[in-house]
Amino acid sequence: MEKLYRTHRIQRLFAQLKKLPVKNGIALAVMFTMAGCSLLPAEEETLQPPLVQPASEPLDIVEAAKGNIETYLKGTANFVSASSAELSFKETGGRLKSINVKVGDEVKEGELLAELETGDLELQLKLQRLNVERARLLYLDAKTSGVSETDLRLREIDMEREQLQLDNMENKLASSRLYAPISGVVVFAESLVEGEMVNAFQTIVTVADPDKMQLTYVASESKDLLPIEAGMPANLKYKGKEYTGKVLQSPSNAPLAGDAAKAERNAVTIIIGMDNAPDDVQIGHSAELTIRLQSRENVIVLPRSAIRSYMGRSYVQVTDGERRKEVDVELGLSTPTQVEIVKGLEEGDQVILNN
Repeated sequence: MEKLYRTHRIQRLFAQLKKLPVKNGIALAVMFTMAGCSLLPAEEETLQPPLVQPASEPLDIVEAAKGNIETYLKGTANFVSASSAELSFKETGGRLKSINVKVGDEVKEGELLAELETGDLELQLKLQRLNVERARLLYLDAKTSGVSETDLRLREIDMEREQLQLDNMENKLASSRLYAPISGVVVFAESLVEGEMVNAFQTIVTVADPDKMQLTYVASESKDLLPIEAGMPANLKYKGKEYTGKVLQSPSNAPLAGDAAKAERNAVTIIIGMDNAPDDVQIGHSAELTIRLQSRENVIVLPRSAIRSYMGRSYVQVTDGERRKEVDVELGLSTPTQVEIVKGLEEGDQVILNN
């Protein structure tokens, strides 16, 4: 009712304003303006949206407590022969004449395994042996016939020259053939066909002695083997049974390698000996390897999920009343599930997990 009354009043004022002279009309308009909105209907008050309290986020909190932590090297080690030989043509390459063995063959020491083509070298060797024999007989004849010292020396020189040529030919023939240096089993044989070119120092055949076994473990990075030293005990599991052993060679005591490839291989490889190895072990079999590296007792240990990192910085979040606080920490030993806190936390600190 009040709103209707105000509306009628405004309409009457406008009607009167039209009938007044200009001056009076202007004055009335000014008065009307100054009256402002008091003549207009009152606006309804806008309702404010209700305040919603944000849901409180549950925190996973762990207490910084003291405990023990140990690190291990774990992986798969493969059985290899402790006595093996990689055979290659050392002096020069050439065309392959034959490879006489295949992987798995048993060979005896001194057995011919592979050879290069040599043309008529064997015929030349036979002829040269005759030349040596002829020169030797001429020298002996001159020695007993009372010739001058000069003639005797010339005969001797001829004999020595023929012998040198024979030695050179025999070396060429020997360098074109590969013989087994040990008795054992062929564990590698290059896939080559007759007449194919072979490079010098290219491994053609590898022979291993199956009666002398050890294990090798190859790490993905050399830094993983930094704590490993020769003599460290090792636990081995082969075909479900537990065995003991020890590290025979680590990168720290590996012999100096003559080539970069071997040096790189030694940097990521350890060799382990097994105590009382079973008789059925074969080259290529594997065993589960565990080597205890380091241990710490009575130190602050946290789950790995409590550690946060950014730009090389390691830190944790701890509760400080109703607030969170970031604390830089220095890390020590680390396992797949735990980490040692060397500096930054006190026992009893409430640490928020980074889940």
